[in-house]
Amino acid sequence: MKKILALLLTVLMLLPGLSILSEGTNTEPNSRPALGSDPIYDGIVIEPNRLLEQASTVTPVEEKAANTTLCVSYSVIPLNTAKTNPLAKPQIIAGVNSGTTDDELRMWKQMGINAVELSVKEEELNYEALYPIVERLRNFEHGGFEILLASYYRYQKNTIIHLQLEGWEEEIEKFKDYLRLMDSVNIRTVAIAWQPNGISRTGDVPVMIHGANASATDMEKLDPMELKNDRYYTREEMWKTFGDFLERVLPVCEETNVRMALHPNDPPVPYLGGVGSLIISSDDYRRAFELANDSPYLGMKLCTGCMLEGGLLFTDDLLGDIDEFVRGGKVFEVHFRNVSGPLNEDYSGYFEETLAEDGYADMYELMLQFVRSGFNGPIFCDHSHRSVNPELLGAKTNRATSDAWIKGLIYAARAQVLKEMASMK
Repeated sequence: MKKILALLLTVLMLLPGLSILSEGTNTEPNSRPALGSDPIYDGIVIEPNRLLEQASTVTPVEEKAANTTLCVSYSVIPLNTAKTNPLAKPQIIAGVNSGTTDDELRMWKQMGINAVELSVKEEELNYEALYPIVERLRNFEHGGFEILLASYYRYQKNTIIHLQLEGWEEEIEKFKDYLRLMDSVNIRTVAIAWQPNGISRTGDVPVMIHGANASATDMEKLDPMELKNDRYYTREEMWKTFGDFLERVLPVCEETNVRMALHPNDPPVPYLGGVGSLIISSDDYRRAFELANDSPYLGMKLCTGCMLEGGLLFTDDLLGDIDEFVRGGKVFEVHFRNVSGPLNEDYSGYFEETLAEDGYADMYELMLQFVRSGFNGPIFCDHSHRSVNPELLGAKTNRATSDAWIKGLIYAARAQVLKEMASMK
């Protein structure tokens, strides 16, 4: 009886729109006054009075079917097209490692995140140690997680390989074994970044992050030629070492079917620590792909944060570059974040990492471009704000805030592009 009353109440709540509904049954589907309805639905409009007549005899199965029909057929109700939308859908991922707890994994699951990037530790660089880790993730509750990328810091940013220090060829052999290990556990993409000294920040206290902690860089405090290694290395030397690496490693990528996603230098300035930077512009990416003979096994981590740090120095057509690289199959992962402003034309200046909605770039427009260009790959909030008190609500909730905002952008962008396509018919 309670279920019958609930069904009657649902119908009564819709009575103000019955005149519209009755008109909808007598018009062509595309002429219905539908808010948020989608042209891919024919929208079988049922008769409310018939529902009332049958309410006294409805079975639980029929009631469920009727409720489902109500959700997808009444043209006065904006329809949720997320699951039926045929457009590209960037896949938001979480960063995990072997220490990620079950509760943390449940949090990602409950947010609707079903894919991860796995950070591997040195002691896990063997099949016996790594296999149980990936199996735990893939067989976790509610369908498990798809592992879309892996990273190991020493091989992602390897000073010995990048600077061709003593033992660099032996290190490359270890990198090849790393690729074979990824193949053995069916992980198809690994991260690399030609940054022998890692990223550089100056530890300034950010002012745009609402009292939380975040990274900031003041180039006046960062001497790009301050020697951090045995000597200075020019940019062309770094291109030479990168080419030597590709020559030795790409054949193993082909053998194992494991790809490499190359991250830009951060910040994208010509020199850091006395070492020339490899990727500080879109043209540098084009050069890298050409050096690899356009191999499908070398792609990019398209980091919107780094591109926005560089501003016009990185690209004079950000949306066009996104379109080019996505359609060319070169974007293996997107790092999605915003900054307070770009560097100056002489690479001086200051920037803070902000919440995506607080920075100088319109991140919704960027997401629209990813969808328009057909990007279905992983998208990751690579840097997030941090609570001043790390125990406040748990550190993971900070990243969850950013991930939730990105999920909303994906939803909105796909809905908007679908409407644009419908209007062109």
